[in-house]
Amino acid sequence: HIPIGAGFSATPQDWPSLGAVVEKNAQEQRGLLSDLPSYMVVPNRLGRLQEQGQYVRPGEYAGWLGAQYNPLTTTVNKRSDTDNPYWRDCTDEELAFRFEGLEQVASVNLDRLQRRASLLQQFDSQRTLLDQQAAVQLDSLRQRAMGLATSPKTRQALNVRQEKASLRDRYGRHLFGQSTLLARRLVEAGVRFVTVHYDCCDGYSWDSHVHSNDVKNHLIPTFDQALSALLEDLDDRGMLDETLVVALGEMGRTAKPTPNWGRGHWSTLFPAVIAGAGVQGGTLYGASDADGRYPIDGKTSPEDLAATIYYALGIDPQSTITMPDGRPVQLVAEGRPVKAIFG
Repeated sequence: HIPIGAGFSATPQDWPSLGAVVEKNAQEQRGLLSDLPSYMVVPNRLGRLQEQGQYVRPGEYAGWLGAQYNPLTTTVNKRSDTDNPYWRDCTDEELAFRFEGLEQVASVNLDRLQRRASLLQQFDSQRTLLDQQAAVQLDSLRQRAMGLATSPKTRQALNVRQEKASLRDRYGRHLFGQSTLLARRLVEAGVRFVTVHYDCCDGYSWDSHVHSNDVKNHLIPTFDQALSALLEDLDDRGMLDETLVVALGEMGRTAKPTPNWGRGHWSTLFPAVIAGAGVQGGTLYGASDADGRYPIDGKTSPEDLAATIYYALGIDPQSTITMPDGRPVQLVAEGRPVKAIFG
């Protein structure tokens, strides 16, 4: 049996995310220590609620592959009250992207960090009771955090203020727009896989079950603004042909509205926008019935989507990774790349 987690919280038994596999491949090629990781999540991890509790939602972590392949995640602190909604324009002070878990490190100068490292090295020399494998992993993860916190390349990539005001306006000054711009900066700097969440700090965000006006007046316009700006920006920089852009939710929505014209969950059918990396632009793949309930042509599965993303990244979806018990398993056992969308 292949172990998987369950419920609302990520567990060490979860199947590794696509980004974690990319991070693993990169570390095997260039080692753990570098100015930037290969896998990042912005602006906040999935389910991060600033004032309503903390949930580490599953889906974006390395699971049984190992914590060293988890994403490096930024954090942007925003209040979750109704006077500070996720879709409104944000000030630069609110858009201060930091690394989750390293917020305090940013205020410590390099000399103090180096002296702290020296003290840790002295402590490590006396550490004889820890399991050797665990110690090696702890050392490498701490070195990675230290390197990232003190890297000029990291700080530069996180500083969206270096972009022209007109380009920032094009993406939108709301959190999703600036996070999407940050993702482009990270990819340009060398990060291979970036997940951008539509901000969930308010505990509601895209999960609109009640009021369709939020979707019509705020969510769709801000999403469309940022996505279109990203595609144009990548194309203008000559990056679109080598960058895969995938935009989707984790499920679809019911064809029939709620009494308040919201929508319920519908996992049988949902759309995805896929562009770049050789994907043929301006085309549709697959079709649904008239009510948008079920696929009637070009039916694909989440496994097919995963295989397609791996294929575009140059990773064989049928290659194997080793589980904790030593068994080799395929990255994607059932899915196949949808090669028809590529030119």
